[in-house]
Amino acid sequence: MQLYLLLLQPYSAEVEHQGPNAWQTLGRRVLHDDVVRIEEHDVRTPEGREYQFPLILSPGFAKIVPLLPNGDVVLVRQYRYAMGLETLEVPAGALDADEEPLDCARRELGEETLLRSDEIEPLGEFCTSPGRMNERGYIFLARNCIPDPTAAQHEPTLPITMPLADAIAMIGGEILAATSCLALLLAQRRLAGLDR
Repeated sequence: MQLYLLLLQPYSAEVEHQGPNAWQTLGRRVLHDDVVRIEEHDVRTPEGREYQFPLILSPGFAKIVPLLPNGDVVLVRQYRYAMGLETLEVPAGALDADEEPLDCARRELGEETLLRSDEIEPLGEFCTSPGRMNERGYIFLARNCIPDPTAAQHEPTLPITMPLADAIAMIGGEILAATSCLALLLAQRRLAGLDR
C-alpha cells in the first residue's frame, strides 16, 4: 500500500492546482532559497478570499529501516539542532538533485550505519506536512544488512542495534520523529505480511 497524501514536485515554482477547490496563485515571492525554499504566495480561494500563504518547498528525503540477518533493527542517534536534543531515528537523508529515492536510501544506509543490503524494497511514500510543505518522503526496508567496508561515515551519528519490537515500543517515547515512527510501523506491517 502506498500513502499518497499530496502530489507536488520538489522545488517546483509552479505548483499545479487542479479541481473545483483549487486555489488561484496571483503572485509569489521567494523569501529564502537554500536547503529548502520558502515562498510567500498571494492566493485566491474558490470562495473569493485573498491572502498571503507561506509555503516551504523541499527536495524530499528517503528513510531506510535496516534489518540485520538476525532481525534486529539499526537506528541512529544524532543531535537535532531544531529540537536542541539527540534523537533516535531511522537512517535518512535529503534527496540530492536528480537523485532517485532508492539511491538516496542506499547512500544513507552506508553513510549513517556503515551497512549495505542487496535486499531493499519500498514501503511507501508520504507527505510530512501538506498544509504548508510540498515535502515528500520515501520509506524503504533493507533486509539482511551486512557491514560495508567501502562505506564512510559523513555525519556524527551513532548506530544503535535492538530488536524491532523494542524499537516499536519506544515510539512516542524515545523515538519522537514522526517519520521514523511511520517507517518502523510500515516495516513491522510488511514483516507481518499485512500489506494490502
